[in-house]
Amino acid sequence: MGFGISWVRSGLRGICLAAALAAMSSPLRSEPFATGKSERDVQVEEMTWHVQAYKPDCYRDGPLVVVFHGSDRNPQLARDNAVPLARAGCALLVAPLFDEDRFPRWSYQFGGLGDLIQENGRKRFRLKPRDERTGQLVLELIDALRAEEGRPAMDYSLIGHSAGAQFLGRFAAFFPNRARRIVLANPGSYVVPAWDRKYPYGLGGLTIVDEADRERYLESSIVILLASRDIKREGLDKSPGAERQGSTRYERGHTVFELGQASAAAEGWDFGWSLLEISGLGHGSGKLYARPEAAAALFGP
Repeated sequence: MGFGISWVRSGLRGICLAAALAAMSSPLRSEPFATGKSERDVQVEEMTWHVQAYKPDCYRDGPLVVVFHGSDRNPQLARDNAVPLARAGCALLVAPLFDEDRFPRWSYQFGGLGDLIQENGRKRFRLKPRDERTGQLVLELIDALRAEEGRPAMDYSLIGHSAGAQFLGRFAAFFPNRARRIVLANPGSYVVPAWDRKYPYGLGGLTIVDEADRERYLESSIVILLASRDIKREGLDKSPGAERQGSTRYERGHTVFELGQASAAAEGWDFGWSLLEISGLGHGSGKLYARPEAAAALFGP
């Protein structure tokens, strides 16, 4: 009898230990997002993403909108500012964190194709393997978010402001995707669809893109969303490649849009970009995202 009780206790300890180990090694939860504001960690392969989310009361199998924060690295603020967009489109809104440790400037604002390395006393650009490029990681995150919601084929659109828009412009240029719309709100610089402008300000100097990629980029459903009073130069990228696009964010948006339009016309390609201007606003996403024009940029009129 004593032996039996000892065996049962030992067996229970083993079961408990096995359950604890299984819980520690199991992937993070996979379930639909709750109505209202929430946050969670999403595991994608070896990458853990912390995301802020908002699901409006009107959500009924609506689209996914992924919002990309600015250089403040604050996804909670990005989500909160974009709540009016989620309500307007009855959409699930998700704002991932791109922390500076894992995603410094070359891995976020500049698109994450590679980074600068020191070699023989000089810096040179080095491409990353495809599965380590930020755009590829974002595509995998989008698939994971759709799976968590139980809708792996759900439509999605992307919107970013300032630094987030800089990333999205480069994402659109270099990563084939199925986004219904990609909205670039007040970015500091763009990818000009030309070979004589070097990356990260153009297509030049890269071995991974060709003319078919340029055509796809120009045909993409990109909306450049500009605030008419975003004309200050504080915090603006002032490198030669950026300055060649214009002296302010407002001017750069118009310049690059016109260059894209002319490039598509010269080749006889469809031009998928549009430009939408919002009057009376400066730099900042809070008031911008609350305007009906921003919802129209993201979801259509």
